[in-house]
Amino acid sequence: MQESRLKLPPLNALRTFEAAARHVGFNKAADELFVTPAAVSRQIKVLEDYFGVALFKRNNRSIELTEEGMLLQPIASHALQQLASASEALLQRRHRSYLMLAISSAFAQLWFMPRFASLNQLYPELQLHMLSREGNPGLDEEFDAAVMLGKPQSPHYVAEYLFSEEVFPVCTPHFLAQHPEVATLHGLTQVTLVNLSQHHWASQLGAPIDWDFWFEAIGIQRQRYYREMQFSQFSMMIDAVRQGIGVGLAWRHLVEPQLESGELIQPLEERYMAKERCHYFVYDRKRANSPDIQALSAWLWSETAPLREHE
Repeated sequence: MQESRLKLPPLNALRTFEAAARHVGFNKAADELFVTPAAVSRQIKVLEDYFGVALFKRNNRSIELTEEGMLLQPIASHALQQLASASEALLQRRHRSYLMLAISSAFAQLWFMPRFASLNQLYPELQLHMLSREGNPGLDEEFDAAVMLGKPQSPHYVAEYLFSEEVFPVCTPHFLAQHPEVATLHGLTQVTLVNLSQHHWASQLGAPIDWDFWFEAIGIQRQRYYREMQFSQFSMMIDAVRQGIGVGLAWRHLVEPQLESGELIQPLEERYMAKERCHYFVYDRKRANSPDIQALSAWLWSETAPLREHE
């Protein structure tokens, strides 16, 4: 490692050479670097002495790169650009005071945001930059923490288990009063069933949990049912159920407020525990001791406790 460092050229001279080569002139390089043309010339000479070759042909009123100079220019430009990019990223990280949290759109809208005021009251110093999208964020994307479906296969991230999914039918009390048959499995096949479309499941992990899957999971074979409505987003599907369009499949963590208020009800007891669909609080291992990460971890664990009670 020490030998590699000893072979590095003088970096200030290399920076000066890169500017002079890019501008094809000492004067413009001097303007960029806030030095004199004579200082640029001296630094170029330092680099030429180091390599033992001429890097520029000096004409009366112009300069041009030698063959050796043309070999060095793209390498020097790339290396300095990489160094500048890394430096900017580190400076932004030092000055950034917020936590970038990535969560799915449905989880953000239906679970996180209704509880956001309590989080803010409990941890007023916690500043969040929320990133919502369909599905999990890629591990190559920029985020500090995330609530993910499934555990990421990377040693660079910590994954803390939160809950598994519980799926069951829901409808409004008024719809149940009009269609009392939905209190039975057979009766469900007599009404409009509201579903999430294949477009939604394309961005999710695992097999789609639609009505066909749900009936089969609880051991019921049903004939193909044609009175069915499909939506690409869970929030749209639940809105349709709330308007009395039909019976929808709901995930407990996304409809808890509506169940508690009585706006939605479970017309029958059957449910599917999707134990393979586990949600985790995921964060960069380097930030494990961050007060922001620890605060958010404690809050998420506490808020998801009722979901674990149903498992």
